[in-house]
Amino acid sequence: MRRNPDASRVALAALLALACTGALAATSHPAPEPLWVAEGFSTPESVVFDPQRSVFYVSNMATRGEGAVPGDGFISRLDSDGRVLDLQWVTGLENPKGLALANGRLYAGDDDALVEIDIEAGTILARHAPADGGPGQFNDATADADGNVYVFSRHLDTVFRLAGGRFEPWLELDPAVTGRPNGLRVDGERLLMGSWQVPPDGQQLGHLSTVALADRTLGRIGSAPIGHIDGIEPDGRGGWTITDWTRGQLLHVDGDGNATPLLQLAKGSADHLYLADRQLLVIPLLLDDQVRAYRWAPAPAE
Repeated sequence: MRRNPDASRVALAALLALACTGALAATSHPAPEPLWVAEGFSTPESVVFDPQRSVFYVSNMATRGEGAVPGDGFISRLDSDGRVLDLQWVTGLENPKGLALANGRLYAGDDDALVEIDIEAGTILARHAPADGGPGQFNDATADADGNVYVFSRHLDTVFRLAGGRFEPWLELDPAVTGRPNGLRVDGERLLMGSWQVPPDGQQLGHLSTVALADRTLGRIGSAPIGHIDGIEPDGRGGWTITDWTRGQLLHVDGDGNATPLLQLAKGSADHLYLADRQLLVIPLLLDDQVRAYRWAPAPAE
């Protein structure tokens, strides 16, 4: 593991992000401060933190696309300082992506199912699949305060929910309205969904949609497109940090949907984590087989 990369390179990258992103909010936030870099992963896509055990879990898609090896996906464990404890902690997954912690379990959105993992044993307990048994092509996963787990099926354009042991369709989406979400995040009483591009022509960049958990009413944050949204994390002050997978950017989005670039990373900046109480950003770089951590907090409200 390499630690404390050159801060000047990070600052320069942040300036480049500002220069290459047009028509964004002018609010100034501090640049994230590099803390550590963990390496040796295999297409890392998502990271979550387990405060009870003080460890990070990282999903690894491993081989993907043409020539992918079936069943070589896995979950890694890192300690709170970014040291790899178990590179292949849980194995036998296809292409695990979004992770969520709930009910004392770890959940992973995989190609065929929402995978439920026993954290104490480090074993797979269940694979929750659509009723017809067909692959859901599940992506990001998130959980609400009641322990319900939500995961998006790209194949069915549907958000599924695992509640009370039942895995069922929760909300069918119209991609022309919401785009096809790549990122999900429960934030209070609503579900946030971040898309990449919006059909039918796919040229409009993605935006943040909202779904009220109580009645499934749809809404949207702001009116301007944001980017190719992957990770969505509340900043603790009414806004969010967002990763743009294709442009390799970390953005801040305020409550009105105004986006500000924070950091230029690399293409493949995936489903990240932000711990507001620790001022800690942890970002998987899918195409670089790295996980990077930064110290950061949003600028105080004016």
